[in-house]
Amino acid sequence: MKKADIQKIRIDIVSNQANALTLLLDRDGAIARQGTGKLPADDVSVQGNSDGSAFSSLINMLDERIFPHAAVYDHPHKIGVPITWSIVFLDKDQNTAVFEFRFGSETADVGELLPFFDGFISQAIVLTDSWYTEVKLKTSSADDSFLHSRGNSELS
Repeated sequence: MKKADIQKIRIDIVSNQANALTLLLDRDGAIARQGTGKLPADDVSVQGNSDGSAFSSLINMLDERIFPHAAVYDHPHKIGVPITWSIVFLDKDQNTAVFEFRFGSETADVGELLPFFDGFISQAIVLTDSWYTEVKLKTSSADDSFLHSRGNSELS
């Protein structure tokens, strides 16, 4: 897979069977996100459009030498809270490169790819945090306005 061909990135973090993060970024700027990557899980899911800079920044972080190593990595000695990270890259021809890491929150000796993706996921969260917060607030305000207007019309 070539970085220039990647059209979508999907990142999922499941911790102790709770969805801590679901993030989908598209080359055209579309974003969908639920969660912060931490527990307790933030169940608010939002989607919208951005200028695509988060996607571009993440693509620029990638080293194409990782793609031949796409696989499921299931650590045999999970210590602590069970965690699964799934990172999927989809190219223009609908080919995928899937990296899945199953480990524990206290697991040592996780290899070289997991620390790389730790930085990648952290950067994805940072790059989309302000967008996520802003869209959640707008959605919440719109919901409140809708409920308030419905309540007022029902009282009339």
